[in-house]
Amino acid sequence: MKAKFKTSCVECGDQISPGKEIAKNGSGTWVHKHCAPEALEFA
Repeated sequence: MKAKFKTSCVECGDQISPGKEIAKNGSGTWVHKHCAPEALEFA
């Protein structure tokens, strides 16, 4: 899934810009796709 809004990744602390690939982490928070466990990634 692609980010629609600018926010920060709680896993690595870097910025998530609109258009970047995102996924939910174990807490249900949106993070960079590469920062989320594979089981929780969304297409």
